Formats: sequence, structure tokens, C-alpha cells
Amino acid sequence: LARWTMPLIVKHQAGALGLKLNIPYIRATGTAAAGGDRFSPTRQTQEGWGDVTATVAYDIYHDTASGTIIDLAAKAKFATADKAKDLITTGKNDYSLLIDGLRPFGATTVFATLGWTKKGDPDGVAFRNPLFSTLGLSHKLSDQLTLGAVYDYRQKVTAHGDPVSEATLFVERKFDSQYKLQGYLVRGFSDASPDIGAGITVSARF
Repeated sequence: LARWTMPLIVKHQAGALGLKLNIPYIRATGTAAAGGDRFSPTRQTQEGWGDVTATVAYDIYHDTASGTIIDLAAKAKFATADKAKDLITTGKNDYSLLIDGLRPFGATTVFATLGWTKKGDPDGVAFRNPLFSTLGLSHKLSDQLTLGAVYDYRQKVTAHGDPVSEATLFVERKFDSQYKLQGYLVRGFSDASPDIGAGITVSARF
């Protein structure tokens, strides 16, 4: 499965409450459907708007002395994409609960996520509800330049599937207090992860 995504991500922070909306445009080529272990008999390409994901997070702990922050979040993936495009969407909603934490140690910050997803089941598929986790660190080389590495893991969602297991390296360049650019490389270690991936994210703060 070859896939590229152009997401539009909007974030809003109001004190301890954070809101995020992700609206992706996706082009995918392959035979394996988005559901995981479903297969189409022929190779095909599908393109269009993907499922919209909304996240609500709240700071449940913020220690200003150490810089430690812990967030509790709820995330919903709504099946807004064309249900006929099974390379792009499962056609069902998914709901997740997760906890995020970070702790700076000088110029280096360690961060982690632990969560659980209630998967919606497409016709003929009974998904498991997986745990997922992230462990990463970032290091500021200067006020403008940051390097980092992240490892992501998610339990398999079908009995005969594979877990997600992948590592990401990223570099972030701040131009000023408003604009920043991030480039990243992804290497997968299972059949449920991409063999290799790359991307660029441009962020503007208002």
C-alpha cells in the first residue's frame, strides 16, 4: 500500500484546555483495505478527503518548577470519508482515551503517550480494541533548531494481523514565534507499519 496524506490541522489552546481538528486529504494505491486484513482482488488507487479526527485534551498536572506536564485526552475519528473508498476509511467511527506526559531535562525533553482505542467494526470484520503507546525525546540545539526521535507501538487489531511498530526521526526549525517547519522520516518494523515514510509539516501560530 502506497499512501500520501496532506492533513490540515487546527489547534486551539484555552488555558488548560486544548482542542485539535485534523482534516486529511489522502491518495492511496494498493489492495489492502484500510480495515487492516480485508483485501480487494485488484490493485487500485483511491483519492479524497479522509476521516476527520477531533481531540480534546486537558492539563491534569502542570509542575512549573520541573516543567512536567500531564494531559488527559479523548479523541474521536469520525467516518466522514466516502465509505466506498476502503483504502482510505473503514467506514466506522473510532474512539480513544489517552494520557500524555512530558518532562524537560535541560535542553532535552522526554515525552510519552499511553492510550486505548474502541474500534468500529466494518461489515465482516471484528476488530480488537488495541492499546497504543509512544515514547520519544527531543533536544534543542538552539532556540531555533530541535532534533528528536519517537517510537510508536500499537497492538494488532485482528487475530492474524501485525502490531504497529515504527520509529520516527524529526528536525524542527523555528523561524520566529509564529512560524516553524518540521521534516521527518519514518521506518516501520512490521507489516502494519510503512516500510519507509517521509513528510514535511508547516505550522503557523495565531
